[in-house]
Amino acid sequence: MKTLFTLLLLLPLTIIARENPFQPTTAYEEEQARMIELNEMDENYAVEFQAEQHYINEVYEKMNNPAEEKKAEKKEPKKPALTKEEVKKLIEKAKKETEQKTKEIVKKAVDEKPKEIEQVVYVKPRLDVTYEKEILPFVKVEYDNDKIDIHSDYKVSKKLTLPGKKKIILDYTAKKNFYTVREKLESTNFLKVAVGNHKKDGYFRIVVELAQLPENYEVSYSDNRVTIVRLYEN
Repeated sequence: MKTLFTLLLLLPLTIIARENPFQPTTAYEEEQARMIELNEMDENYAVEFQAEQHYINEVYEKMNNPAEEKKAEKKEPKKPALTKEEVKKLIEKAKKETEQKTKEIVKKAVDEKPKEIEQVVYVKPRLDVTYEKEILPFVKVEYDNDKIDIHSDYKVSKKLTLPGKKKIILDYTAKKNFYTVREKLESTNFLKVAVGNHKKDGYFRIVVELAQLPENYEVSYSDNRVTIVRLYEN
């Protein structure tokens, strides 16, 4: 009796449990989810592995064939061929550029043309002409090619010559105040005359620059005039 009662209690539970034998249990669902995750991980790993292997193969090929890699880098895409009109335009453009450059070169050459050298013509002093020149209000000279006369209101106190120097020096007694004066002469024997101030010492000095040494000249005095003559050998 007791056994029968127990069977009656278990029978409804058995009927309910087997009412839908295809209904998945919790344990089954968890196992199924774990299997799906593993499959996805396997697929992702396979894709990454294939990509990695492809990269390794490319690097290995480049290392073994460096020439082909450089050739591929240097290879340039071919430019499309020019049409007849484009070629004609390029030729016209080149002509215009050449003409412009030629004009610029010619203009530059004209601008940079060297100026004509100015020729300095040396005119020899005329031997038959007498010149007069006032050096200072109290000093005047008359000269030609062979003789010079020095006129002054003052008397000569001293005549000097220096060894090896082509000069005759004349000192005049006077206390005059003036700046030094130098004059070039038109003569081949008497080149220059200079007058210098020595007021503190009570005189002024006249220096005649000669073409030759002083021994080739003769000096004479007459009143307020000094005459210097070029001597020639007979």
